[in-house]
This record gives sequence, C-alpha cells and structure tokens, in this order.
Amino acid sequence: MRKHVTVTLLFAGVVFLFTEVLALCCGFEEYREIKYTKEMVQAMNAAFKARTELGLEKGDENMLVLTNASYGTVNGKTTEPFLDIVSNVTACSMGTRSLLMVHTPYAQPLWCALYRKDTGKVVFMKWKKNAFQQQVLNVSPDKILGSEAWKTAASGLIGTETLFSVVTISNSWSAGAPWYLLKCAQFHNHICPGLNAGYLIGEHLKKNYPLRKGERYVFVGAPPTCASDALQTMYDATVGKRGTFAKLVGQEKLKKYAGDLWFDGIPLSPLPIIAMRVSKNSNSCEGVVLGFDWKGLFKDTGVKNQDLTPPGGNSNPTYFISRATVAIKLASMRLDDKLKYVRDVKKFFGQAAMAQKIAREGTDPYAVIWSME
Repeated sequence: MRKHVTVTLLFAGVVFLFTEVLALCCGFEEYREIKYTKEMVQAMNAAFKARTELGLEKGDENMLVLTNASYGTVNGKTTEPFLDIVSNVTACSMGTRSLLMVHTPYAQPLWCALYRKDTGKVVFMKWKKNAFQQQVLNVSPDKILGSEAWKTAASGLIGTETLFSVVTISNSWSAGAPWYLLKCAQFHNHICPGLNAGYLIGEHLKKNYPLRKGERYVFVGAPPTCASDALQTMYDATVGKRGTFAKLVGQEKLKKYAGDLWFDGIPLSPLPIIAMRVSKNSNSCEGVVLGFDWKGLFKDTGVKNQDLTPPGGNSNPTYFISRATVAIKLASMRLDDKLKYVRDVKKFFGQAAMAQKIAREGTDPYAVIWSME
C-alpha cells in the first residue's frame, strides 16, 4: 500500500514538473495561478509545436493566429482558456490584430491555424480522437488557388470550409484588410464577395448616410445575402433587435428593379440591401435601395462570373477558388477604388412606420418603395 502511494505521488510530481517546465518554455510566467484541464495542457503543447514548425519566434510580426476557441469545444468542454494559451505561446493578441476568433458552431471541435505572412505557410491543428492532430500547408495565392492544390489541402484535416476561412482571412489580413472587415469576417467565419459587398455598403452609409441623433439603421435583405452579416456586425443591427430583416425575392423581381446592374448569369444579388435611417422621435424613415456593380468588380479582379456557379456547385473547387480570388484582390485595393461598386438605386422617404411596412411579412419591399413615386 505504502509503495503504491509513493509511486502515485512520484508520478503526480513528474506530471506537475513537466507542465511547469512546458509552461515556462511557452512563456507562461504566471501559469501557477491558472488551472488548466489536461486537454488545455495538450493544447498548449500543440500550439508550441505548431509555432516551432512555423519557424517563428514568439512575437514575430509575420504571425497570425486564427482559431474557433470560445466557440469550438473539446470533449464537450468550452475552450476560452485556449485564447490565453495561444496568446502566451505566440504573443499574438486581439489588440495587435494578430489573434482572430472565427465563429463556428459550438459542437465543432477546437481548431487553430498559425499563419506565416512572409511565406504563406500555415500549421493547422485540430482536436480529433482525443488528441490534437496537425496539418501543414501553404495558403499563398500562387500555391493554393489551383484546383488540384485546393483539393489536396481540403482533403486533409482542415476540410473545405475551414480551408476557405483560413485562406480568405489570412491573405486579406496579410494585404492589410481594415479592422472592421476582419471583425465582419470573424462573425461570418470567412471573407467572400457578399461579405465584402456588405462591408463596402457599411462604409458607403458611414460616408453618405451617417446616423443623426435619435436615429438607427434598419436593414432589409431582399433576398438575404452575406452582406447582411457585415452590416449587423458593423452597426449592431441584429435580427433579435429588429435591426435586420430577410425576405425572399425571385430573380424576375430583381431583374425588374436592378436596372443596368442586372446581367444574364449574375451569380449574386445586384440589390444586396435596403437601408433605412429610422427615428421614432422625429417620426421619420429615410431609406435607399443599394445596389452593387458585380460586373465591374469581376472585370477589375479578373474573375469570371460563371466560376462562382460552376458545375457541381460547392463540390467543385472553382466555387471556393473564385470567391477567394475576389476576396484577396479586393483586400489589396484602396477603399475609394472599391466604393465605386456601391450604387444608390432608389431613395425614399416616409414616416417611421414605413420601415415596418417594408419589412412586413407577405409584402414585396421593392413594390412598396417604387409605389411611393
């Protein structure tokens, strides 16, 4: 019995010493004050291994960390402690825009991607089968934006959807994407043409239709698009706060109201959002139907609109490659050069109740707006 107790204590001491040494190597000067689970100790070890594989020292400005920590789980447990762990291991932080939390379903396992800006190298780690597994890949545009390269990378641990998240966010960050676009991307979990359209519409509103005292934005996506996620993020106009509404609208109606923004084979809505400044105090609603010049964007980025709807849909790598190409090229453009894609299609004015009328179930919002002439 005494021998058994001695062995147990000796084993516990060895484990404690190991975690203390590992924590010190990773930069955890105050590790003793934090009680991590054994899974988070494994996560710390995996993050340190990933940084070593990346070939960067702690605090290197070329490093970006993307993770679904605080959303993803490990053995059913929440993973917010990993944010401290990976920050200590890498010195990346939200304050330096080098640690970004990517929104995923809570049931998805914890994952983390360490990206090296100067080489495009990514070390991806994910909790799977009671351990952290690793995949190394290169997400530089010239390395990843080809059909075979994409299929090879997506067939690994990272998977197609997370690959799209990592490729679009890391390359946009590398190109100097603005903070608000990165915040939108964290919520939407990737950067696509629709999210970019929403971000640019948000900047257009700030410049041309800023909120005045007592006003708030109300948005109607007809049909709903990725642009709405960007606007919800930028202006706290969430569905739950009745700041954003979604309505299904067919292609024929879009064609009727979009004017010269419409073209045959258009893969995305030419009318991403109806934006309204609403004030109950002054009983006013000032709105604008906002369009987006996809034809001009595709021309400037060199992407064929057909590639966004390839045979096989999202099972075809071209589906993601075309969208990633747009995101990466837009990230390198000046804001003023991108705002030209946003168009004021139709302005309208009314009382505050007009916003509810446009958003009401069963109504055609465009018919309501165009009837006000």
